[in-house]
Amino acid sequence: MTMPRDTYSPRYDLVALFIILASFGLRYWFVASGQLNLVQDEAQYWDWIRRPQLSYYSKGPLIAWVITLWTQVFGNTELGVRFGSVLGMTGILAALYVGVSRVWREYRMAVFVLFAAATMPLLNGLGILATTDCPLIFFWTVAFFALAAATRNEPDRAVTKWPFVVLGACMAFGILAKYMMLAFFGLALIHAIILQCRGQLPERFWSRFLLASVAGSALGLAPIVLWNTDNGWVAYKHVAKLSAGVGNGTGFALRPGPFFEMLGAQIGLLAPWWLAFILVGTGAALRKAWIGPVGRFDAGYRRDLMTLLYFWPLWGLITAKALFSKVEANWTAAAFMAGAILAGMALKNWWDAPKRRTRGRAILAGTALFLTLAIYVSPLLPLPGNLNPTMRLKGWADLGVKVDELMRSEFDDPSRVFAMSDNYGFTSELAFYIPGQPITFCTWTEDRRMNQYDLWPTPVDGKLGWDAIMVRKRFRNSPVPELDKMFESVSEPIFYESSFHGGEGRRFTLILCKGFTGYWPKRGLGEF
Repeated sequence: MTMPRDTYSPRYDLVALFIILASFGLRYWFVASGQLNLVQDEAQYWDWIRRPQLSYYSKGPLIAWVITLWTQVFGNTELGVRFGSVLGMTGILAALYVGVSRVWREYRMAVFVLFAAATMPLLNGLGILATTDCPLIFFWTVAFFALAAATRNEPDRAVTKWPFVVLGACMAFGILAKYMMLAFFGLALIHAIILQCRGQLPERFWSRFLLASVAGSALGLAPIVLWNTDNGWVAYKHVAKLSAGVGNGTGFALRPGPFFEMLGAQIGLLAPWWLAFILVGTGAALRKAWIGPVGRFDAGYRRDLMTLLYFWPLWGLITAKALFSKVEANWTAAAFMAGAILAGMALKNWWDAPKRRTRGRAILAGTALFLTLAIYVSPLLPLPGNLNPTMRLKGWADLGVKVDELMRSEFDDPSRVFAMSDNYGFTSELAFYIPGQPITFCTWTEDRRMNQYDLWPTPVDGKLGWDAIMVRKRFRNSPVPELDKMFESVSEPIFYESSFHGGEGRRFTLILCKGFTGYWPKRGLGEF
């Protein structure tokens, strides 16, 4: 029986605690000090909590539950919306450290894994933005180590029921966060079958594993299925559309440009040096996990097999999918947990090399820390708008104030004016940032995909004769289709360049609309 275990030292726990708390403090400062306005999806998730439902158009209800909890503490503020992710990333880092150090009993390696995770750009971003990926990765990570504990066949340690209970709970909550959690079940099946073939599963594993996984998945899917039965199964049609990708109407064709864009995004989100360490760690792990022992427990084989299996199939397939259809860079997020482990394994071996110089270690650690800090100070840099990746998050609060000013100055009765946009993200930003946080609406005047606002009441219900302000992206002179049918009069476009902390913000087009006629178009029905 081979056991790749380190000798425990309290120093490791102290270093880990420092990394976790320092990371939490940095993220809390960033959010609490208002360095960036909400991302459009964050504002949409916040708007969901004002109309609680069993599920929603594009995601399960967990993100709305998390935001509801923390807005009860911090109010309907940016901190209230984002604190769940600030705390959630702390949970992810803690789960990684506890899993590697206590489940695998690799105490020293756990510190290197933690450092890699704490300095990965994507994980830092998910720790400050209210996204569904943060709770997904938390439950994915806990489920990963629960499965590691559940599959142990050590002769001197019987597997209790608790790893299976934790696994089932993580499946339920993970699915409520994001449907991607179902992929964990698929990977877990492959993992268990491989161990079965190598004679490395404990007794009664399959019955307990299938019960926990299926029951947990059923619990997580239950509210989502119930909601979809009342809403034409739009969530599943939406996911099916995204999974199939977007064709160009000319049949099958390779898309090298988007693929290299996706690959470049992945390198940036992992950080080039961590991707290099992942590749090195993969080579070392493959040598150990390629075949594996039969019957006897081998902790190194199991560790390397799990880490490879939960990174490369998910990350590789989604990245490669960009060759054939549209994908989003964050779709690989669940794989980053295993990526951090691979990077940490390789980092430990590199760090411990007999001829490794202190200067080399300091350069690597310093570079990782410096560029991590750069993520948090980048919004403060005076970059031009076309070179600033945070520009799309700047100016929403100022826009809300401007819309409110126009409502009060340009209309006879400000209490009978509503805000709307032809973009769901803009609609949700208006809802959050207009003083008083009113209900806002998303028009369907142009062909687009359905969104959550299309399933909610429209101004047709009770706002006949009201006035409105429409907000559009960028400076646009083109007329809005059918807007003149929706209102008795429509103004010329008003171009507004917003500001953020005294600097440049996003550009918007505002249109003043008077006398809602009751006509609310729905173009593109059936597009998900």
